[in-house]
Amino acid sequence: MITIEPHRGHQGAPGRERQGELVLVARAEVIAALEASGEQDRLGPLACHAAAPDGAVEDGWVESAKALVIEVEAGNAGSLERIAQVRARHPELPVIAALEATDVKLARALLHQGVNDIARLPIDCPELAEQIDELPAPAAAAAVRQAPLVLVTGSTGGCGTTTVLTHLAANLSEQGKGAGRVCVLDLDLQGGEVAYYVGQIPRVTVSTLLEAGDRLDAEMLQSALTDSHHGFAIVAAPASITALDDVDQDRLLELLALVRSTFDMVLVDVPVDWSGWALSLALAADRVVLVTELSVAGLRQAKRRLDLFSSVGVKSDRVMVVANRVEHHLFKAIGLDDAEEALGCQVAVSIADEGEHMVAAQNEGRLLTDLHKHSRFASDIASLARSLVLEGR
Repeated sequence: MITIEPHRGHQGAPGRERQGELVLVARAEVIAALEASGEQDRLGPLACHAAAPDGAVEDGWVESAKALVIEVEAGNAGSLERIAQVRARHPELPVIAALEATDVKLARALLHQGVNDIARLPIDCPELAEQIDELPAPAAAAAVRQAPLVLVTGSTGGCGTTTVLTHLAANLSEQGKGAGRVCVLDLDLQGGEVAYYVGQIPRVTVSTLLEAGDRLDAEMLQSALTDSHHGFAIVAAPASITALDDVDQDRLLELLALVRSTFDMVLVDVPVDWSGWALSLALAADRVVLVTELSVAGLRQAKRRLDLFSSVGVKSDRVMVVANRVEHHLFKAIGLDDAEEALGCQVAVSIADEGEHMVAAQNEGRLLTDLHKHSRFASDIASLARSLVLEGR
């Protein structure tokens, strides 16, 4: 990907109060045409990044941006997908979609996604400058704080993801060191059992919230929360199996933004089978916790998921591999060194196997830490929790 150094023009129209630079992400020829026009000074400080219409938008490009102008290509699903990714990771950032031709259907889809405005390609600088002046004030955009998001997923079904997730949420709530109020959003739509793992029967599930449409608000969210009685709230998975393709990604992102603005930390459980919306969540997450067992099958599937994350732009430093059910005795078929060699990355935390004790606790709808607070498992979960208490985003 080519990065073109920003052109530092004049400050722009008198009275403009928006701070930071305008960021343009578009094909190299679009940027070249803009520079050839000689009118880019009208836009104020400008940073241009050349990328294909469906190329990734790096976080570093937009961290200090006052607004993003991004090229969208009609008929290119990846071009629309990256808009959703930007919205998920930077919900406060004003976005203007730039189109080569007027396409009413595409324009409506973009506005439905939350794009602030639509501009023409090639860029008309005076017209774009007016559109930028009409964007929401920075104070209004910054008013919605987004809590850190941790996505917890397994390499295979049955590797103990929900066990790790529930104990992790309880420990984060107990620590309270920068985490505060914690919510678990159970989006394992075909097998989610977070609520049942802590002995609770949900009255309302995530399906109600996803189907609420424009009625979704803070009051509805509160009515859908299940109290874990371990310090964290749960938005429970549906009682019946839901087809992954039935999820409206726009509604899901709206729900996610609402949950993140309500709580201080959000943990999300997703299905083992990956879909486009789940990958969008992985891109939006501050951390992705990948749980695996030290088995040949588990490590093979973990490596495939690491490769998948890399292919869609999830940065490796955001992914944390957790080895679950590790037996701490002298002779093991597969050790942590073997796992790291197979995965090509470090295993961040290993969690002890509690075997029958864990099964007994879960059969009672209780956490193991309720019965064995000072077990090795509890200590390992605490280590994982400490590593996830993020300082900002």
